Amino acid sequence: EGLVVALRKQAEALRVRHKLQVETDFGAEPEVPLPCKEALYRIAQEATHNVVKHAKAEQITLSLQNDQELTLEINDNGQGFDPHQTFAGHLGLRSMRERIEKLGGRFELESTLGQGTTLRAIVPCR
Repeated sequence: EGLVVALRKQAEALRVRHKLQVETDFGAEPEVPLPCKEALYRIAQEATHNVVKHAKAEQITLSLQNDQELTLEINDNGQGFDPHQTFAGHLGLRSMRERIEKLGGRFELESTLGQGTTLRAIVPCR
């Protein structure tokens, strides 16, 4: 099973278990090394877990774009948060960033209180 199939299953689980409106845009399975696929899948798991646990979102969008770089983007319409604030005992954001940076990629996070959050994990895997 590839990354796209795994992400589709994750999206369906969000719909069924958590009653979220989920939009997806994945395209074809990317031809990248397995460590890149595993890292992006783990980031998607952690990010969607955070949406369910903290965001109070009704809608989430997951996309995977394969252009010059492979980009996983997760966007929610939840309550947002201050991305510069540290949360004692919560290592999810840091672990996602470290996972991507080990692959030479970038981790981008945009969030505004009351307006939701957008997370991007970008890897140069080829």
